[in-house]
Amino acid sequence: MTSIPVVLAFMVAAQHDPAIEGKTLFAVFERYHSSFRDISFLYEVTHARLEATAGKEPDPANVRRSQGLYAYRSDGATVWDVFGQGRGNKPVGRMISAILHNRLERLNASPDSGPAVRDRVPEVAPGGPGVLAGPDSPERIFLAYYFPTLVDPSEHEIEFQGWENISGHRCLKVRMLKQPRPLLKGWVGGLPFVKLWVDLERDGCPLRYELYRGNDLEVRTEVTRLERLTLPDGRHLWLPVTGKTMTFLGQEGPGRIVHTKEPVSVEDYGVLVETVKFDQGLSDGFFSAKKHALVANDEGLRKLQRELEKTPKPQMKRLPADPESRQKRLDEALAEADRQAQRLEASSAARAGVGWFEALYGGLGMLGVLAIGGASFWYWRGR
Repeated sequence: MTSIPVVLAFMVAAQHDPAIEGKTLFAVFERYHSSFRDISFLYEVTHARLEATAGKEPDPANVRRSQGLYAYRSDGATVWDVFGQGRGNKPVGRMISAILHNRLERLNASPDSGPAVRDRVPEVAPGGPGVLAGPDSPERIFLAYYFPTLVDPSEHEIEFQGWENISGHRCLKVRMLKQPRPLLKGWVGGLPFVKLWVDLERDGCPLRYELYRGNDLEVRTEVTRLERLTLPDGRHLWLPVTGKTMTFLGQEGPGRIVHTKEPVSVEDYGVLVETVKFDQGLSDGFFSAKKHALVANDEGLRKLQRELEKTPKPQMKRLPADPESRQKRLDEALAEADRQAQRLEASSAARAGVGWFEALYGGLGMLGVLAIGGASFWYWRGR
């Protein structure tokens, strides 16, 4: 394997595009994913439809705003509890999705919609990585769910396309199949590709990615701000906290989807940094759509909000921005990725045939993160 520090030194000295192996890149993503056991946060998103605006601001009727709770555990268990906003920022709709052990639950928990929430039954379907990565989801900018699916670089047909500056940061540009080739057997039409602009200096966070069907662009996401947060064990991790997603898919006639040259919609995301929590020990019981729906009663929410306000905020540390310090951090990060790639390669035989959901740790005890789920509703009501 090529030494990563040597490669980077060559790049800086000669301004050439170095050859980095796919397993080293995947080790960077694995290192990020293994940095925490679980994470949760509140976020906001504004979604604007741009069709027929002729370059003007979209009509307010074509703009919707949502706020939600997102929680992810490193075996893929996920909760996405989102509130749609009406006039005066009043919540008017609530949809809860939960993934646990490849099972997806969806529950419409909107008030005054059908029977009482306690009497509603979630819809159930198969679920896994990417199921929740659609419009208005924080998985548009937070890609931890995707990293564990990247196991064998040869199955993704990786093409390294050099280095490019994104917002002043040197990024490795990569094009590859979005899913492993064996999973695309029988696929009809253009294959799904992804392009990634990876900031290797900051934990391998992609600052931009694009989704393609064949050669047709469908989605572009740009991460506009990262925050360096402190994990419970004192280590640090870069987290995407603001970003924008543009969709290049329109509709012509009933059911006919077409690719467009200009974006037809824009989603602007913002994570509420003060609500980010790591390693709370989320148990299986937390990842239940029905439980999240039932937690929202006024008295309970007042108590949960008080508990949330007492929880320490994550620490943020600014790093020196001089070229020597940045290069040192990049070298250290890539050297660690190089070592991790060797460890992953050595243990690949032990992991052969084990799905990523099953290969990671089991369930943990339920702790106070339910406070965030309930308090999110109370937080918006009090704004």
